[in-house]
Amino acid sequence: MNAELYPRGIEIVSGALIENDEGKILLTQSTKWGDKWVLPGGHVEPGETYLQASVREGEEETGLKLEAVAIIYSGELIGSTDFHRPAHFIFSEVHCRVIGGELRLDDNELTTYKWLSPSEALKLDLGDSYQETLEAYIAYRSARI
Repeated sequence: MNAELYPRGIEIVSGALIENDEGKILLTQSTKWGDKWVLPGGHVEPGETYLQASVREGEEETGLKLEAVAIIYSGELIGSTDFHRPAHFIFSEVHCRVIGGELRLDDNELTTYKWLSPSEALKLDLGDSYQETLEAYIAYRSARI
């Protein structure tokens, strides 16, 4: 019915909510999201789990070595006005811990970054669905303490 609106069909994607040793999380600006603040991430490859995809995408886009902890939020995003093209995403956001590496952004997609507390991150101009992701992470983190 909407194949002409979303020529790539339904896309399965995963994001990496990356936490450092200080408890701060990594937010990045992306040209694909109109320079709004988002999490690193991308498409899940065939045979890959959400956790594996979030680690792979997070490592490719940041240069950090990551360990997946848990899926913290899942949802669906259809026709976001923030994203650079029409898309229908089914997504999961995965809490990842930094276990090594040095931060160096993949300049193809990400332009800048900030390490922030989750509450500070909520004050940024976030891409669609990322406020809900951060709110879910704050609840998830509170439940772990």
